[in-house]
Amino acid sequence: MESPAAPANVSARMIRRDRLLLWLPHALVLLAVLVLYRDVLAKLILAWQVDENYSHGFLIVPIALYLAWERRSALAGPTRPSLAGLVLVVVSLGVLVAGTLGAELFLTRVSLLGVLAGAVLWLFGWQHLRALGFPIAFLLLMIPIPAILFNQIAFPLQLLASRFGEAALGAAGIPVLREGNVITLSHLTLEVVEACAGIRSLVSLLTRAIVYAYLVERRTWVRVAVTLSAIPVAIVANGVRVAGTGLAAQAWGREGAEGFFHSFSGWAIFLVATALLVGVHRVIAWVATAAARRPSSNGTGLAGAQQAVPLPRREAPARSRRRFHGALLPRALTLSLLLVVSSVFIARASTPEVAPPADRLSAFPRDVADWRGEPAERFDQRTMTVLGVDEYINRIYTSQAGGVGFYVGYYRSQRQGDSIHSPLNCLPGTGWQPVRRERVRIAVPGAAAEGAGREIEVNRLLVEKGLDRQVVLYWYQSHGRVVASEYRSKALTVIDAMRRNRTDAALVRVLSPITGDGPSAQRAAEQAVVRFVQAAFPLLTRHLPE
Repeated sequence: MESPAAPANVSARMIRRDRLLLWLPHALVLLAVLVLYRDVLAKLILAWQVDENYSHGFLIVPIALYLAWERRSALAGPTRPSLAGLVLVVVSLGVLVAGTLGAELFLTRVSLLGVLAGAVLWLFGWQHLRALGFPIAFLLLMIPIPAILFNQIAFPLQLLASRFGEAALGAAGIPVLREGNVITLSHLTLEVVEACAGIRSLVSLLTRAIVYAYLVERRTWVRVAVTLSAIPVAIVANGVRVAGTGLAAQAWGREGAEGFFHSFSGWAIFLVATALLVGVHRVIAWVATAAARRPSSNGTGLAGAQQAVPLPRREAPARSRRRFHGALLPRALTLSLLLVVSSVFIARASTPEVAPPADRLSAFPRDVADWRGEPAERFDQRTMTVLGVDEYINRIYTSQAGGVGFYVGYYRSQRQGDSIHSPLNCLPGTGWQPVRRERVRIAVPGAAAEGAGREIEVNRLLVEKGLDRQVVLYWYQSHGRVVASEYRSKALTVIDAMRRNRTDAALVRVLSPITGDGPSAQRAAEQAVVRFVQAAFPLLTRHLPE
């Protein structure tokens, strides 16, 4: 005869089994994701630690988890797993493979979000993905912008902040001279570097705006408007900070600009920008409410708006929930196996990067045809850190045709996120403004071993700073290939990384000052840089790996 405790024991075992069926699939998928993305996540966390522009990344994940928790009622609805989720996971894994083998960190990091979205869709269905879509998309804010795009954003913000500071200081009656992002006062010089460019405050304020609008506002267009308002608010706030730093430097010297005031002004601007953001929301919300109160043609008095009566959610019986948990496990096993197999494939396909031997750049000849070279000013450590180059030469060559500046920066690998800085960004940072840009083709002789010559396509800039003007030629060179476009060069780097396991490349820049006035002086400078390129190019190919 069965004891009375037997049914209770059976019920307890069923409860434990239900809990296991509930958590085991989630644990398997989470573990597989961590195994696959362990290196990606490690590099991402390191980027948060070393790059202050993205130190807010540590807060993004907890906020995203909280936003997901806020949607827990929507996640309690019925599940309808979709095969489209598995397709999305496979596509995201392809992006991960391309990013890993192609040395593009941004692709590897974005693929994680695709895998997460695909996993939700494959395991639970579209309703759950709609509920978790915003928290998953919010994770984009934790991913550093690719360097090729970051430079396009940071340098204009630097110049904008510098102009704002110059105007504010001038309005205060303080003599000021600005060249690019360098502000010169009567007794000291200030440089608006990337840390003061405003991109850090822009990203952090944008994050606050998104979270704030999502939590306190239900109207979609108001959320979008509040989020977009963070951009001008951040730009103005950062310009005020630069101007305040200039005023402090004028009053108390460099110590005042770099000491307590600089740190305090950062926090003060943080609070002011947040208050402005809230104020902007109040104004937009007031306008939206006033517009909604206008009578509509149907006479409702609220633009015909009607509140839908939510239908009560029907709870699934315990047996149906157990059946769902049991069906979830095979899908979780399939997904986990796919992720683990991908991890093994990537580990085997990733090999150390090795470039063929070449002469060092430092051994590039001082004498090139009738040109005589002398070392130009060496870069300090901070400049080297910003550039990220492994080796470079920076010289001035002179001949009867005139003088040219010759710079070559070589990157042995771009797998760690280092990217070549375009002169279109660097030159304005030093005060040189491009007034004309074009592509030109130059006939150059081949290397001694090749014999025959060829034509290369390069960029030609006409830049000016005050009354001074220069002609600049530059291009990107890698593996015997000359490319003018920065974006095409980056795309070819990804392709070469996958095909040849190499990401090394170099930036080559030749410039000549325009001495004198009139078209003839400009033509003379253009001819000087072309002559030097024709003389130096065959020698340069020996010092850059083919």
